[in-house]
Amino acid sequence: MTDPYSLLSRPMREFVYKNKRPSLTKIQKASIENFVKSCDNLVLIAKTAAGKTEAAFLPAISEANDFDKGLRILYISPLIALINDQFERVLAMCDDIGINVTSWHGEANQTKKEKLLENPSGICLMTPESLEAIFVNKGHAAKKLFRGLDYIIVDEIHSFLTGNRGVQLKSLLTRILSYTDKNPRFIGLSATVGNLNYDICKNFFKNKRATKLIVDSSKNELEATISYNEEDHISDKTIGQILSFASEGSMLAFPNARKLVEELAVKLKKKAREDKIKTQIFSHHSSVSKQRRKEIENFAKNRHGENFIICATSTLELGIDIGSVYSICQYGSTNSVLSLAQRLGRSGRKTGKSILHQIATNPWDLVQSLATIILFKEGRLDKIDPIKSPYDVFAHQILSTLLEKNGLSVDDYVSLYKKLDFDINHEEFMEITAHMVEEGYIEKLENEYIGGRECEKLLKMGSFYNQFIRKDNFHVFSEKGKIGEIEKSIDLKKGDGLYLAGSIWQVESINLKAKKIIVSKAEEGKAPDFSSSTNKETSDEIRRKMEEIIEKRAKYSFNEKINGVIDSLKTNPDAEGFYLINDKDGEGLRTFRGTRINRTINLMLNIRSTLSNYKLTDYSSTIRGKNIRKRLNEIRKNPVLESEIISYLQNNPKIVCAYLLGNKYIDLVSEDLKIRYILRNLLDLDGSYNYLKIEK
Repeated sequence: MTDPYSLLSRPMREFVYKNKRPSLTKIQKASIENFVKSCDNLVLIAKTAAGKTEAAFLPAISEANDFDKGLRILYISPLIALINDQFERVLAMCDDIGINVTSWHGEANQTKKEKLLENPSGICLMTPESLEAIFVNKGHAAKKLFRGLDYIIVDEIHSFLTGNRGVQLKSLLTRILSYTDKNPRFIGLSATVGNLNYDICKNFFKNKRATKLIVDSSKNELEATISYNEEDHISDKTIGQILSFASEGSMLAFPNARKLVEELAVKLKKKAREDKIKTQIFSHHSSVSKQRRKEIENFAKNRHGENFIICATSTLELGIDIGSVYSICQYGSTNSVLSLAQRLGRSGRKTGKSILHQIATNPWDLVQSLATIILFKEGRLDKIDPIKSPYDVFAHQILSTLLEKNGLSVDDYVSLYKKLDFDINHEEFMEITAHMVEEGYIEKLENEYIGGRECEKLLKMGSFYNQFIRKDNFHVFSEKGKIGEIEKSIDLKKGDGLYLAGSIWQVESINLKAKKIIVSKAEEGKAPDFSSSTNKETSDEIRRKMEEIIEKRAKYSFNEKINGVIDSLKTNPDAEGFYLINDKDGEGLRTFRGTRINRTINLMLNIRSTLSNYKLTDYSSTIRGKNIRKRLNEIRKNPVLESEIISYLQNNPKIVCAYLLGNKYIDLVSEDLKIRYILRNLLDLDGSYNYLKIEK
C-alpha cells in the first residue's frame, strides 16, 4: 500500500518533515490518496484542528504545475480574519519554493492585487464578495486572472449551504468556469456538516465532476455542565459561575446577541476587578472595530499563559485561529445543533475533550439547551433547508452579469437563466426581467440588455457585492482611536453612558454630518440594543426532542431542580394529540414543531380569524389567541389552501415586508414572486398539514 506521504511532491514532503510533524493526520492521508487516484471534487469533513487546510493545500500544491505562469489555486473563505490566518499557513508552505501567495479582500494591499492582475501566478485567497467585485469591475481582466486555475478551495463550506450568501457563492463558482481553460476541481472544507446534509454538500459544486465526501468522524469527548438561572438579565450568580468556570482555563463565552455580549463582558470585568481575578476579558462581535477584533485574536493566539474570556457572537464560531481554548460557555440555547457543534469545535484542540458550560435562563431555554446537547451527543445534527427559487439573489446575479459583460445581446440574455443554473424557470426569469425593466434596474435597447439608471444606486460604496444589509451606523471614537460602531437608530445624547468593546463609555459629542461619536471612559452605562435583520429559525429536530424530554422525563432525568422545571412544563395532550393550554397568558396551542410550521399554522389561524389576533411565541413553540380550539377544529375540517395564503398575503403587504426584511435585493422581484418565495422558504404547508393530521 502506497504511503500518502510519498505521493506528495518533494517540496511538500520537505515542508512536512521540516515542521516536525510526526505523521499526517487521518483526513490528510485520505485527501492525498483521493487527489492522486481520482479526478473528483472533494469535500473534506473533520473536526477542528484536524489539519484540513494542509489536507487541501499539500496535495493541491503538489499536483498543480507552473505556478509562475498562472494563478493555479483559488481559496475562498467566509471571513477576512480567516483569510489572514490561512495566508500565513499557506505562505509557510510556499515561501521556500517561490510560489506567490496573494490575499485579495477589502483590507488587502492594493498594489499586490494589481500585480496579480498584471501577472497572474501562484495562489490567491479571497472572500465571495471580492470575487463578485472582480466580475463587476474587472470583467475584462477575469479571463487572464482565472484561466489557469487547477483548484478552487472553499473553506467552511457548511456556512454556504444555506442563506443568500451561499446562493451567491454557488452562482459565482458557476460563472468563474466560463473563464477557466481547464475544468478546475473544487475542494470543500468543513468541521460540521452532518450526515443529513451530505447530499446538499455533494450538489454544491456545478462543474460536471462527481463530488466525493471524505469524512473523519472522530470527535472530541464532551464534558458538559448545565446550570439553570432563571433571570431576565445577567445576574451576579451567572457572573460568578462563569468566572469560576474560567478559572480552569481560557474560555469563549457565547451569548446570543451583541447586547448580551457587551453586558456580559462589562459585568465580568467589574467582578474580576473586585475579586482581584487575573483574567483578561474581551468583547468580540461585528460592531467592535476590526482593529480591536484583530488585537483580541492575536492576544488569544499568543497569550503566553495568560487566562482570558472572550465574549462573542458567531464572529468566533468559524475557524479563526485563536489557539487552544479550554472551555465554551453557552449563555442561552443555540437555535441549531450545527451551531452548538461549531462552537464546541473551538474547545479541546490539545486535550481531545470539549468542555461545555451551558447556562439556561428560563424554562423553555433550559429544555431547548438540553435538546441541542442530547442531539449533539447522539450525533444528530440538524437538516439544512437550502433556499428554493432564490429570486432576489438570481435578480442580483443578472445585474452583476450585465455589469460584468457591459450588457448582453437579447439572445445571450434570454439564455442567461440556464447559464446561471438557478432553480428558476424561463417564465419566472422573464417575470423578473419585466419587473426590473419597469423599475429601471435594466434597460432594453434594440438588440441588447444593459444595466439601468437604478442599478447605479445599488453600486454605491461597494454595497452591491454582498448580501448583507448594512445599517446607517455612527463610528465611535475615543482618544485612542476607533472603538466600534452603533446604529444611527439608537437614541443617544451627550452625557449618556454605553457599553462597547467590553468597556463603559460616556458620550462627549455627536457629529451628525460626519456620523461620528466621541466618547471617554465612564463608570455607568448600558448596552445598546443592537438590532438584527435576520430571524434565526429553530429546527423541527430540536422541537421534537424538547417534546420527548418533557413527555419522557424519566428517560432524561437530570438533577432535582432541572427535573422540577421540566415537570412544570408538562401538559397532557387532548384526544387528538394536541397540546391545548389555558393559563395566565391565555389560550394557546403548543406544537413542539419547527419555526416554519409554527409560522404557517399561525398564519392559517389568522386567515380564518376576522380579528387576525393569533400571535406566535416561537421560543416556547406556542400560538396564542381566543377560541383557538374552535378555530383549530375548523381548519382541520376545512383546510386553508395555498391559494388562500397567496390571496391573504397579496392583501397584506406589510406582512410580506416583515417576512422579507433580511433579503437585501428582494425589491428586484415582483410582488407575486415575493409571495412565492415566502411559500417556498419561510412557510411549510406540507409540514403543517401533517401536524394538523389533514390529508392532502
